[in-house]
Amino acid sequence: MVRDSQTAALEETPMERALSGVLWQSRTEDNVKLDLMFLHEFNQDLDRNAHLSRLNEQYLGQRMEELDRHSPVCQEAHEYTRARLHELLLLCAANYANNCEYQAVGDLMFNPRLTLVHVRGRHKPVVKERHTPLSEQFADRAGTHREVVTWLREETTLEIKEKPLIPHSYEILENAEFVSGSNLNSGRERAVQIAGLSAFLSCKGFEDRMELDEWLRSASPTDRAMMESRLLPLDWSMFREFGALIKSQAHSTFRHPSFSLSPP
Repeated sequence: MVRDSQTAALEETPMERALSGVLWQSRTEDNVKLDLMFLHEFNQDLDRNAHLSRLNEQYLGQRMEELDRHSPVCQEAHEYTRARLHELLLLCAANYANNCEYQAVGDLMFNPRLTLVHVRGRHKPVVKERHTPLSEQFADRAGTHREVVTWLREETTLEIKEKPLIPHSYEILENAEFVSGSNLNSGRERAVQIAGLSAFLSCKGFEDRMELDEWLRSASPTDRAMMESRLLPLDWSMFREFGALIKSQAHSTFRHPSFSLSPP
């Protein structure tokens, strides 16, 4: 007859129980080591690429997917790592806004990374072309633009499968245990400022940063000061502070002599 696990546990000798405890502790320490090494390498990569010329949606999206797939053991260090990645997302978006790169701002903040179009009567959904209006993508479904819009309204439904990176990241951080409310509020306020600046410069008609710089050179001192005050400062301090928190938390959890984070 096969004993159940509870019966087997009761019949263990003191030495067997002690041995089980040692093995459990050893496995736990191994998992901590592996997690710390993953976070160490991940944060080193963030540090190496924490430069405006290297930050873009593709790189940040790859790092986000890697972090989303990871099952954390050291939850506090993991959440601070997410916060660092979020800081890079905001810095990247702010730089785009300062330079009149409206589509790039939209991709990070508003334009879903993956949207599926479900068409009535069709088994498989159609992937929405990210930078193409639906009325253009499905223009062959009817004779006029108005008819296409009517067809879309009556025959299709949209499913957002992958949100833009900044909303996706923020929603995860909202449920974090170790990221403070003040940090969340700061991130939300900066996202609002980024969206506001991008809308403001677009409404002013600046097609790119060259046009903005040309306007600044010819503007009066008062107008130049007003415009420059609207541009967003790029503050790396929170990125560095979260790095210091990760280092401190890692050392307090498990003293790993090679674990260190260098500021960008």
